[in-house]
Amino acid sequence: RAWTHPSHPHTGMVVVSSARASLAINGLIVLGLLALAYRSTVNTQRNAELAAALVPSPATIGRSVVVDARKNQIASGRRCGLTGKHGTIAYKYCFSHKRATKRQNPNIQQKYVFWPDGQRMVRIKMSTSAMKTLDKKGLTTMAKEAGIDLNKLPFKDMRPERKEYVQKNAGTVPLSKKWVSGFHRKVHRMKNPEKLAASKKTPLEAKYYHGRIAFGRFSEEELRQLNDVPIDNPFEKAQYEEGLEVEDISAAEQA
Repeated sequence: RAWTHPSHPHTGMVVVSSARASLAINGLIVLGLLALAYRSTVNTQRNAELAAALVPSPATIGRSVVVDARKNQIASGRRCGLTGKHGTIAYKYCFSHKRATKRQNPNIQQKYVFWPDGQRMVRIKMSTSAMKTLDKKGLTTMAKEAGIDLNKLPFKDMRPERKEYVQKNAGTVPLSKKWVSGFHRKVHRMKNPEKLAASKKTPLEAKYYHGRIAFGRFSEEELRQLNDVPIDNPFEKAQYEEGLEVEDISAAEQA
């Protein structure tokens, strides 16, 4: 809206209203300030993330140590797995009362402890003082306090089903029903009964021999050796019945 200023009626000066112009300028200034504030906050967040990534975190040793991407339940070293007891530094004195430092290590033992909930003997590295505490508190309580998962520890299966299976299949090697194992190869088993009947090859057998598994096609003598049964010796002295007169030629042979 244009109008003539009353103080200059002769000049006819037209003055434009500055209200809208000032509002527009103020709005632009506010938008610019908001944009700058947002940009500064984003930059501070990025700088904080970069600083956190560059600054090395303090090295902390916990109870669970990661070795080769595998989580160990019990820390290595001379340390009790249940109580965390470890060695200390002490002084030793000679006759002239000169002292020197020495290491006092706890009595750490590898023990199999029965876990009633899992029906297994769990192998744990513990101190002898922890064995007394184990009788009072119990294995489950102490493992929970130490943050140990008993299912991930080495164990001996003590279930009655496992004992029955071992007694039933004593001396037999468990083999895969799908793959033929042995000699570092992996081949599917033959499923065609006609080919199986026509095959002249005897299947490979797996036998235990002094804690190891041996694969092969064994003869009777080899099976006796694997089973630790003595082989019949043809040069062994013959067993004669009572009452028979046998000439002793051992003295003549020795002469």
